[in-house]
Amino acid sequence: MKGAVFTNFQEMIEDEFGMECWEALLEKCDLPSGGIYTSASTYDDQEILSLVGALSEYSNTPVPSLVEAFGRYLYDGLANSLPPSMMTYPDLWSLLEAVDSVIHVEVNKLYPDALTPKIIVTEKHDNGVTLYYQSPRKMCLLAIGLVHKAAESFGTPVTIQHTCCMNEGADHCSLLVEYIE
Repeated sequence: MKGAVFTNFQEMIEDEFGMECWEALLEKCDLPSGGIYTSASTYDDQEILSLVGALSEYSNTPVPSLVEAFGRYLYDGLANSLPPSMMTYPDLWSLLEAVDSVIHVEVNKLYPDALTPKIIVTEKHDNGVTLYYQSPRKMCLLAIGLVHKAAESFGTPVTIQHTCCMNEGADHCSLLVEYIE
């Protein structure tokens, strides 16, 4: 996993729980990196899983809630790391359609070793879209948090129904994203 994810996770923990929490997590987790991350480097996925598990114990917050909250937090960090021309979408729906075909293509040009999830719009509805999510990491809750924050940034209130999930044995996740009128 790219270091940008880890650096944003560290920032979220320090912002929301304090530096002492981050230090406690580093003590609890035996991380090959030692908890020292740079944005462009790549780290073992297990490190983020260990940190999230330790944060769950520290904060008494369920892991799924933490992962979705991190997705919301991560949106701004990722959006700000892209060239401004990549974030000129007129609305949420255009952004969602561009994730796999434009944004992830550009990310993979910058970081050829990045393992980006497949996120594509498979259906358009009168009031929303159905997203296909597939990744060996099975971090669909992170994607849900990212979509919620993207919707908020466009002033588009949405609901997201997780109609099919990799974590329940499916080969992909289906996310029904609908505009709330």
